[in-house]
Amino acid sequence: MTVDLQTEFQTYCARLPEMLTKHDGQFVVIRGADPVHYARTYEGALDWAYQKFGLERFFVKKVTEDLAAAHFTRDLG
Repeated sequence: MTVDLQTEFQTYCARLPEMLTKHDGQFVVIRGADPVHYARTYEGALDWAYQKFGLERFFVKKVTEDLAAAHFTRDLG
């Protein structure tokens, strides 16, 4: 199974300068072309996303200038 997260990653890259000004160091939940939630911890972002989207696809990544930082997703469908 291949997961295409190109849209979410492009959204992250395009919105990064804006997100850094208000959410540096936080975790963003991105769904499609929209950042939909920010949390102080990865666990907080993940909990929120599972409550909101269940097992549907979403993208969680730390807001940081370092693009090599880990990013996570969930897509079972």
